[in-house]
Amino acid sequence: MKFRPTSPSPVASLLLGAFMALSSVIPGRAQAPADKPTVSGTFLSDGKDGKIQYLVVQTREPFSDKPAIRLVFTEKNPSASKKPDFDAGFKKLGSALVISVFKDGGIFGCEVAHSAHSKSPFSSVGAIKMEGFTVTDTQVSGRLTTGKELEFFGQTWNVDLNFSAPLPKGAFAAEAAESPTASSSKKMEKDKEESEPVPSGPKLPVADLPLPTGARDIEYKSVVGHILFKADGSVGTVANAFSKKLQAQGWQDGAGSLIGKNNAILKRKLNGADLTIMIQPEGTGSNVKVFTQGLDWSTTPASTAGAGAAPASKPATPNVEDIEKEANKALQDALKGIPGIKL
Repeated sequence: MKFRPTSPSPVASLLLGAFMALSSVIPGRAQAPADKPTVSGTFLSDGKDGKIQYLVVQTREPFSDKPAIRLVFTEKNPSASKKPDFDAGFKKLGSALVISVFKDGGIFGCEVAHSAHSKSPFSSVGAIKMEGFTVTDTQVSGRLTTGKELEFFGQTWNVDLNFSAPLPKGAFAAEAAESPTASSSKKMEKDKEESEPVPSGPKLPVADLPLPTGARDIEYKSVVGHILFKADGSVGTVANAFSKKLQAQGWQDGAGSLIGKNNAILKRKLNGADLTIMIQPEGTGSNVKVFTQGLDWSTTPASTAGAGAAPASKPATPNVEDIEKEANKALQDALKGIPGIKL
């Protein structure tokens, strides 16, 4: 006697199809978290989209004793970069955003580097917000937005990006996880810094800061404490010439200086004042940005960039200056955690 299989009844077929459909949405199967970062939305400057496509989530040390991470959004693929946050700041990865954020979604570091914004990179803490920030054991997601179009140095910019990415091992590590020896050492260093006397003498006037011979198209931005200029020569040549001028005035090397073939960062300190100098190639010469803290900007030298430059003047809005100084401090923080650089 032969057994002949019968075709499933319509009811059985319907039940089987329903079971297969349900199995596709069972947690841990087809709906498992994506293993690659995803980014969508816009990053505009004067209406031009920076086309952000990539996201790198980096671990970093706590800030103000609160666990934090760094989000590096880039236009170009950062997979070949050993230091994505560093390269992003120099626009080597196209348009980019470097965001430092606490676990509760609070942003304390924002570096804006849009290829269409001639004055970027710049810091803009307080202008950009995090919405719907969600952190699990393995994933981080949220929405990054300015909420409206903003202006910086005569150009507009705005952000509206949704993102999701795997959370790297060690992310949001608490400072308490340090070994007793490391914690004790850090405490001793902190106590030493607090015990050192704060310079009480007059601040160095910004007009007395020595610039490299041949510096041109100089712009003094008193509100934010920035000096921008161009100089003939390679990055290395300009960096060495600038270093010698500063050394002759008594400026000391600060931790975190780095001179490469195509880019350079110089950190200098003098009597409570700090300089962060970024040098990049431009044409046959170099473009230089100087971020200052602790200088006297009460009398600002006249800029030489273009005809009709504004005359020397005092900062018009002290409150704005305070906010922007905090923003530039955050720019330095955005460079923390880079191998070989300690700010």
